[in-house]
Amino acid sequence: MIITIQSQNYTTTLDSAHPLLIKRTLNEPSVCELWLSLPANGSFAVPVRNQSLAVTGDDGTAYFTGYIAAAPMPEYAGLALEGPRYRHAVRAISDEVLLDQVLMTPSKGASGQSAGALMTSLVTRTGARSLVTSSLNLNLEVSHFAPDAGTPFSGCASQVAGQVRAAYRALAGQLSLTPVPGTTHPLNETDGSLTLSNLTLTASAKRALANDITVCGENEAWAYATEYFLGDGITTQFPLSADPYYIASSKAKIITELFNEAEINPAVWSANPTYFGIGAAGLTMMGGNGRDGQTPLTWIDPIEMGGTLMLEVDGLILAANSTGIVGGFFSGLLTAASCIAGFQATAQSGTGAVSLQPIVIGAAAGTSYAVNPANQYTLRVRVHCQDQERIQATYYSFGDSGGISGGGKINLAGANLLFELVEIVDGVAGMPVILYDGTIPNLPDTCSILPASSINLQGTMRSFSLTNLGSGWVVCTPSGGAPFTRRVGPSTANSECEVERTGKLAFYTGYVPPVGEQIAVTYRTQGRAVGRAVNSASQSTLAAAGLPSVSAWIGSVTNPPARSSADCRTAASVIVQASSGVSALWSGTYKGTRQSFASDVWPGDELQLNATSFSLNAQVVVRTVEITYTASSPDLVQYEITFANDWADDLAIKTSITVPAETWLPAATGYTPIANLNALAVTALSGSSVTVDTGVAPPTGGGFEVRTRDFAFMPGSDSTLVLRGSEQTLTFPRLSANDRFYIRMFDGSMPPNYSEFSTALFINLPL
Repeated sequence: MIITIQSQNYTTTLDSAHPLLIKRTLNEPSVCELWLSLPANGSFAVPVRNQSLAVTGDDGTAYFTGYIAAAPMPEYAGLALEGPRYRHAVRAISDEVLLDQVLMTPSKGASGQSAGALMTSLVTRTGARSLVTSSLNLNLEVSHFAPDAGTPFSGCASQVAGQVRAAYRALAGQLSLTPVPGTTHPLNETDGSLTLSNLTLTASAKRALANDITVCGENEAWAYATEYFLGDGITTQFPLSADPYYIASSKAKIITELFNEAEINPAVWSANPTYFGIGAAGLTMMGGNGRDGQTPLTWIDPIEMGGTLMLEVDGLILAANSTGIVGGFFSGLLTAASCIAGFQATAQSGTGAVSLQPIVIGAAAGTSYAVNPANQYTLRVRVHCQDQERIQATYYSFGDSGGISGGGKINLAGANLLFELVEIVDGVAGMPVILYDGTIPNLPDTCSILPASSINLQGTMRSFSLTNLGSGWVVCTPSGGAPFTRRVGPSTANSECEVERTGKLAFYTGYVPPVGEQIAVTYRTQGRAVGRAVNSASQSTLAAAGLPSVSAWIGSVTNPPARSSADCRTAASVIVQASSGVSALWSGTYKGTRQSFASDVWPGDELQLNATSFSLNAQVVVRTVEITYTASSPDLVQYEITFANDWADDLAIKTSITVPAETWLPAATGYTPIANLNALAVTALSGSSVTVDTGVAPPTGGGFEVRTRDFAFMPGSDSTLVLRGSEQTLTFPRLSANDRFYIRMFDGSMPPNYSEFSTALFINLPL
């Protein structure tokens, strides 16, 4: 065994009183502990904190690389001719410790990235260059990743690896990410590679086998609500019938960039310093290479396009001849053709005069606005999508028949767009000018965010931000006039109104709806996500054997986060296939030497145990490896391995026994929800009737159902049923001045399957 500290061979100083110990744990930093007895002649210095340490076998096996975590502590060893002698305790942590020691730039979330790309992004956020990421090519997708504030690199890396049932490893300056199981180590009683006396099997007492799983998740968006009010010229606050859905306030500010550091922060932005820099006025744009999409300033995390988002560019100055895109959402390539929403700067031939115009799905739209290079501008794009979760989580596990996975569905949705521009002359801001107010039928599930994509942008930008405003959107229709969109958001963003978390629509001073103006506020109600799955085959087998057939477990899934009931159902379905299997609770330990295995053993590897004497044929996942070594020649390296399968000890799906008090139990099982009516629109509304276009054709043998109470959808008739029809356009009567209608689609099954959530119409208008 060769022990190297800061490129110097310390092997001969290894103290024989204490064995060298290496502790490897799945998706955690490895730890190496050893003791050194240094000669009195000073040929070996006492190691110091942050010096590199490597442990390599005589056969070249890299057992450990890392850095000394703390100043080695002396221990009195005895009295020698030279005087008192000491041995020094050295404790080192694997290579990622240097990344854990720096303050990682926080992330409010990334969506739709591969695990390898996301892990690379995490390394970038640390700003460290000590780990090579070129081998991070695992393409399994992480639907959504939002670490808790202050989580160090290793904690974030563990979360990413866990979401895709993988193992990360930092060794010899390389960061790797491999699916679990990694290497398979066959241990067979027949050929002598399995020593039964070194094997201990346990059935975990942490929880029992389960064939009825209920999973609780986060708060989710429920009904697609549109609520109507009538302005009277005085009222500024309108109480909503339900509390609107909001993400946690700590995650609402996705990007806040003041461009006030010495340079563009490479931990969060990707930019070419030839064309982008930082100056006294903020971001400095210094032209481009003249080619579309080749000179972008890009936020490194793709953003999920759900809810109401507001992108803001403030303090923008554009010089003559500027061309490119400012403040854009991009899907795929970063060219103009891939811009979903942004402001396109064009220069007039000859004069160089610049104008800004909205670009929507790659094409110019709305009104063009001439730019004065002596003035500043604030640009805002508001994007409203009624669906909050655009990519459902994917869950992984392992059962008797092999790997199990489910989820990853993309929720298709359209969006409303509102573009505004504010011109600032001599420090005085003018009134916002609406350049575009419209809709798009298909909004990508994720987008790249660009403050600027320069063909030849020249100028400055004071700040840039992206904020999640919740789920609200407000459209008003003056008496006898055409509908228009109100600017939703905080008053500091020139907004007209705000859909408050407390369940109110509040208009700011100067924007009170006049008499007769109809107000339509769209939002999502909220509730607790929950899902359930049952393994009927397991229950039938137990019942046939005369045993109790049902074994239930209820709890929460914390990673991957279950952000919706669909996620909860997927997680429950994946878990129940593993938790009801014969091998679900297998765990234990195995001891051996390096010679017992064809290769080094790491957490995330698999032991293939085969013992004919008691009919054992099992695949188990290595969780920890404890390596001990006492100076010997040749190397005698001892392994103590702990293993456990997915239900015995959480691996890819992290669970908790917590059940939120507001969870609606028992959760339904055995049904398949069909599409929600997220494109339903009211086409006519009077004092006597409502006409809606459901946005989709009815399923074969199915149709649409309107009721006065939610979660009461079923065949037959009762007092809550208003209408059941098979036409895409429905007309039904008003019932009161405070109508509450809930609409869902149903299919031709018996009994029918319904939409998971209603589209709700709350009409507070006189008959």
